[in-house]
Amino acid sequence: MYTRLIAATLALVALGAPAQAQIGKDTKLLGPFKPIVARASESTVRIKCDDKDTILGTIVDEAGYILTKASELKGTIWVRLPDGSEYEAAKVAAHNDTDLALLKVDVKGLRPVTFTDTEKLPRGNWLAAAGPNSDPISVGIVSVMTRKLTGLDAVAAIRDPNRGVMGVYPEDATDDDGKAVGAKLRQIEPTGAAAKAGLKVGDIVVELNGKPVTTSTTMRDQLASLRSGDVVTVKAKRSEEIKNFKLTLGRAELDRGDIQNSMGSTLSNRRTGFPQVLQTDLVVDAKDCGGPVVDLEGNVLGINIARAGRVETWILPSEVIRPLLPDLKAGKFAVVSTKKLPEAPAPHAPKGK
Repeated sequence: MYTRLIAATLALVALGAPAQAQIGKDTKLLGPFKPIVARASESTVRIKCDDKDTILGTIVDEAGYILTKASELKGTIWVRLPDGSEYEAAKVAAHNDTDLALLKVDVKGLRPVTFTDTEKLPRGNWLAAAGPNSDPISVGIVSVMTRKLTGLDAVAAIRDPNRGVMGVYPEDATDDDGKAVGAKLRQIEPTGAAAKAGLKVGDIVVELNGKPVTTSTTMRDQLASLRSGDVVTVKAKRSEEIKNFKLTLGRAELDRGDIQNSMGSTLSNRRTGFPQVLQTDLVVDAKDCGGPVVDLEGNVLGINIARAGRVETWILPSEVIRPLLPDLKAGKFAVVSTKKLPEAPAPHAPKGK
C-alpha cells in the first residue's frame, strides 16, 4: 500500500517538475521517502578529512567497520555517527578496483546495513540515496541495469584537469612466464609529451623518475601526483635495448566532467574503472558519495561510488561489495594505515562548537 502511494506521489511530482536534476532534489519528492531511507540512514556516517566534510560512509559491521570511497580520503580522518558523536578513524584496507576503503572506529553496537543484490532490479525502478540524517539526499531511477564498464570507463583514473600526462595508453607487459615486467605503450598521441621525447609504440617503460615501473597501474599511480609542466625521466626497453628519455608532461584534455565541474556541477574525481556499476539518474554531490542506496522497500542495493555526470550517479552493487568484506576485514588487501586508535575514544567536538 505504501509503495503504491509513493509511486503515485512520484508521478505527480515528476509531471510538475521542469528538469530531472530538479526532480532528484525536489523537497516535495524527498519527503515521502523518509520512511524508506530511515533504517539505512542509521547506518550512514559523515566522514571528515582534516576537519572538512569530505564523503559519506556506510556501516558494515557493528564493531565499527565502515566502507567509503577510498580516493577521497586524505589526512586525519574523523567519522561523525548518526547520533552526532565523532571518533577518529583508522584506514584498515583499500581495494583499488572498486575504490573502496575500510575504516575502523573503536565503537561497538553500530547498526550495519544488510545488502540485497541488484541483478533482478529492472530499469526504471525508483531509488533513494540515504544520508546521515532522516532526509534522503536524492531520489531517482535506475537508468541502466547492473553492467560491466567498457572502453575508457573501464580504466581507473583520478580526473584532475591540472594533472600531467605523457600522452600514452599503456598496458601490462609480461615475460614468457606471464610475470609483469613493465608498462607497454600500445598507443601514443602524436602531439603528446611521449611522442615529442621520442618514445614509440611498443616501448616498455620500466622506470619513471628513478622508480621501477612493473605494470601499467604502477605507471599511472606514479603519474597521478605529477602536474603539467613537470619534467620526468623515463627508462624504456626497445627490443633488447634500454633507452633513456626526458619529457615535459602535458596538460590533460578537458573531458565532459571537467567542463561540468567548471559550470558548478561537481563530479567525483575518480568516476571510472569499477568492475560493475548500476547506473542511475540520482543527483548526488561528490562529497555525498559513499553512502547506501535503497529501493522502495528500503533494501540496500549498494553504495554510491561516483557522481559520473550532471544527472548520473553510479552505484557499486551489493554483489560486488559483499564478497570483498571478509578479505578487507582480514587485511588481505593493501593496508593503508596501521594507526592504533585509543581504546575508548571520547566524542570529538567539531571546531566552532
